[in-house]
Amino acid sequence: MSDQQEQASGPHNLTKDGPMVFVKHLTEYEKYRPGYSEKGVEMVLEEIMLPKETSSSSLKYEILELGAGSGKLTELVAPKIPPGYRYRATDISGDFIEILKSKSLPVETATVNASNIPLPDNSVQNILCASCLHWFCDDESLKEIHRVLVPGGKLISLSYYEQFFDEPWLIEIYNQWAETRELLGHSLLTDVYSSNFVELKPMDACSFFTAVRRECIPGKGIPPGLDFVLNYLNTISLYVYLSDDVREAFFSRLKQKVVTYPGVNPENMTIPFVDHFDVFLAK
Repeated sequence: MSDQQEQASGPHNLTKDGPMVFVKHLTEYEKYRPGYSEKGVEMVLEEIMLPKETSSSSLKYEILELGAGSGKLTELVAPKIPPGYRYRATDISGDFIEILKSKSLPVETATVNASNIPLPDNSVQNILCASCLHWFCDDESLKEIHRVLVPGGKLISLSYYEQFFDEPWLIEIYNQWAETRELLGHSLLTDVYSSNFVELKPMDACSFFTAVRRECIPGKGIPPGLDFVLNYLNTISLYVYLSDDVREAFFSRLKQKVVTYPGVNPENMTIPFVDHFDVFLAK
């Protein structure tokens, strides 16, 4: 391993340890990460509020959100949930939970690891994941998620994805991502996602769930401006894993290069996003 790789390398088990790297970027995460489209939120609510096909005497929550982070989706969904629906928002990071609590939403909160959910069997109607299912899309966690869901319960995922192929400067960012993945020596995207970044490989192979709905819609995106773009990138796991010096060098080089493209106005630069919506039914 080169000196640069040694500086850049983070934990090799990204799926297990990855979410905790965001803890040192809490403020940036809350400020620069995009939210979700109105249509995406509508689809989440539509699935949650469909008549229940199954019931359980041990039902404790209509909604359990895993990987809620700072509550980017929670704050859009929770105020629109009908009275009587019990909503528990959780994350592996207690620091994120503190930010979520500060928003005073009508939800319970808890620090929870998806591989060890402290709830009884068949006690949750819907499990909601916002741009995080890839972090715990492993056999151990999926088995635990299936355990707490009622038979026929739903695993609902709404995730945003960058579109890097409309402009040359966006392709430049994508190419640097590829370089970063090679530098780190591992890629969560390669391990978990299919080549078109639409389907989660482990979910397609999982014997516990069946995909019943998949849609792709325009995302909300982030405000324009090169500085905002770079600050957003600073919240992405590929960059967060880099040492401060290496990450700063990557950003400096990227900033110098993208502004050289003809017709590029740094004040108007932004990354287009799409939202992917997936619903998996517990077998």
